[in-house]
Amino acid sequence: MAVVLVLTGLAAAAPAVADTRVALVVGNGAYRSISPLDNPVNDARLMAQTLRSLGFTLVGGAAQLDLDKSALDAAVQAFGTALQGADVGLFYYAGHGVQVRGANYLVPVGANPVREADIDFQMLDTALVLRQMEAAGTRLNLVILDACRNNPFGGRGLRATAGGLAQMQAPEGTLISFATQPGNVALDGQSGNSPYTAALAQTIRRAGLDIFQTFNEVGLAVKRSTAGAQQPWVSSSPIAGTFYFSGTQAEPLPSAPQAPPVGAAGSDAERAWAVTKDTTSIAVLEDFVRQFGPTPYGSMARARLEELRRERPPVAPEPRQPQPPPPPVVATLPPVPPSFDCATDRGIVEQAICRSDRLSRLDRNLDALYTVVRGRLRPDQQIVLRDEQRAWLKQRAACGDGEPCLIAVYESRIAQLQAWR
Repeated sequence: MAVVLVLTGLAAAAPAVADTRVALVVGNGAYRSISPLDNPVNDARLMAQTLRSLGFTLVGGAAQLDLDKSALDAAVQAFGTALQGADVGLFYYAGHGVQVRGANYLVPVGANPVREADIDFQMLDTALVLRQMEAAGTRLNLVILDACRNNPFGGRGLRATAGGLAQMQAPEGTLISFATQPGNVALDGQSGNSPYTAALAQTIRRAGLDIFQTFNEVGLAVKRSTAGAQQPWVSSSPIAGTFYFSGTQAEPLPSAPQAPPVGAAGSDAERAWAVTKDTTSIAVLEDFVRQFGPTPYGSMARARLEELRRERPPVAPEPRQPQPPPPPVVATLPPVPPSFDCATDRGIVEQAICRSDRLSRLDRNLDALYTVVRGRLRPDQQIVLRDEQRAWLKQRAACGDGEPCLIAVYESRIAQLQAWR
């Protein structure tokens, strides 16, 4: 569920970047004790790139990814400091979020509560973010929470936690936008971004849309892309003045980083990005941009390149004698290894998997899917899943080193695991 709060309206419409804009963008997906999420890191990178193009200064210079409790606290505190003297403040969070006794909490990647009393110490109450923003005295504050994929603590006996985020009454000068109805669960998305963030990143770049029109268009886009499965919800009180993300005139804008369309068929660019998106190699990303630059995935690769280049300032080379230029080296996209180490001694089945790029991809995909599914099940369901997996391993062993047989067995098991989800 994504929640957007707009506090204290602007006195009048303003040009797109005539005001000072500050944003903190956080994406948490690599959870260690609960089910991980596939898309929040991608969502945060997409939003950071989009907001930067709209004149926002980012706290930390980029999206802040996979933060534990202390890092999340420090980021919010730094955000409050950066807001001093700013006109507009925006906080964006993608990741797990839960409601506890009517309050909404953001879940750091290391959270592992076993008692309800642990929640206040291991998670971040959204009220703390609002207090930082209100204390700064900015003219306009926005909080965006794409944070209700599911309730990760539903099987722990924490009775006060509930799925989705809690309904929030809009005080004076406030607009609240949920990606789905309060208490419901929003989709994480299957094409690299959540439906809500994909629609939001595209819509806020459209000039001529005020804040109300923007979120109305976002809601319509989400409803279309999910075939009605996800219904956005808005609550607001009167807001003085009008705010435009991209200016008051509907003028052409430079091409924006686009999220892949929800439900779109796989493409060469999509498959290559699935392999490349987590790389730290600048050369590999540059090669990806050369091959797929005009696609939405090319835009995300360029954003990733910018982050890596900021993290690695250039080092002056040592003086040396001029040498003939080396022959050009073309970076190639790395193959996908299986879920196990091919360098160790393996049986005939594993050797066949290591020889086949397609089988290696299937093995890694199945392993990741099994981990995600298992993390979302009750203990009794996990036992059933484990027994199924053991039976499947026997089917796999019966294939020997026959690649067609192994491919069929893997694809069948992946379909079974997707049905569990």
